[in-house]
Amino acid sequence: MHSPTLSPDTTASRPPLRPIPAPLAWMGSHYARQRDWPLRLESAELAELEAACREVGRRGLAFADITARDFPLPTLGPRLARLRRELRDGSGFALIKGVPVDDYSEIDLRRIFLGIASHLGTSVSQSFRGDYLGDVMDYREPGNERPYRRGGLLEMHRDPCDIVGLFCFRQARHGGLSRVASAAQVFNIFLAERPDLLEPLLDGFRLYITRDDRSGDSPVTPRIPVFTLDPDGLLHCTYIAELAASGVEKGGESWAPRAREALEVFEAIANRDDVHLDMAIERGDMQFLNNRTTVHGRTDYEDWPEAHRRRLMFRVWLMCPEWPQPATSVNRLLFGKTDRADGGVGRRA
Repeated sequence: MHSPTLSPDTTASRPPLRPIPAPLAWMGSHYARQRDWPLRLESAELAELEAACREVGRRGLAFADITARDFPLPTLGPRLARLRRELRDGSGFALIKGVPVDDYSEIDLRRIFLGIASHLGTSVSQSFRGDYLGDVMDYREPGNERPYRRGGLLEMHRDPCDIVGLFCFRQARHGGLSRVASAAQVFNIFLAERPDLLEPLLDGFRLYITRDDRSGDSPVTPRIPVFTLDPDGLLHCTYIAELAASGVEKGGESWAPRAREALEVFEAIANRDDVHLDMAIERGDMQFLNNRTTVHGRTDYEDWPEAHRRRLMFRVWLMCPEWPQPATSVNRLLFGKTDRADGGVGRRA
């Protein structure tokens, strides 16, 4: 385990700040030079996926009911267990390649994605609709407040769950790379270059709660630190600049001294060429990210004009109940109530 570097609460209780070591802290330029980190599915593993998918379809299981027990993977399962450890204690990201998209129907591809994801965590609802498998696509909805239903560039952020997974069903015409950065490395750079801006990040922000998923009267959460620690000393980063800014604008909040600048510098550091890693998630690829230890975004893209060809990623939110409970449960604060595993958005009554 890593040595504690931060304390989640008051300034007086914080120990001296120290850099966070590897493997939690990493540079994107390192992985950009490597070619061995994606998990490439082998023929025996693909056969297991097909058999498990067929059985789940035969039983008529709903997406919300698919568990690892329902989706046995005797060969691939141990590799996924190692990948899960890498997500928790290592780099915090993983890419799985090799699902033959053209061999399956869309619903079977969704089952395969959820089946693999079930070996990494417990899927939870992503909106008041109770969707356990969200569609990341540009719906071109005026006034939409959920970024995963919008197109174009996405700034760096985290999702309010332990692990977020994406499966590429259709790619954009051009662009749309997934951008990932180590939150620990961002912290280390702050510590080395801009320690004067760490205080507002340690104090945190009150985040705006979107209209559709709000369960209470308040439009903002209690204050949530950008940098804090899990009880075992591992970093927990909650960087959602859009919701922090909306908390000020729509929640009647005011900017703390230098808080806006701290968010701007965070975004600039995470987007440095040597800090971030850009991934081209190709058709049939699955990406999984630890939301506690990484931040992610998306480069701008040109989509296809036809709706049926538009860029489409399946998305899953996973909770890992055996992971240490963080000092602040972002998901519970954002959505007021959860649907299971201390995560997910409660279905609207």
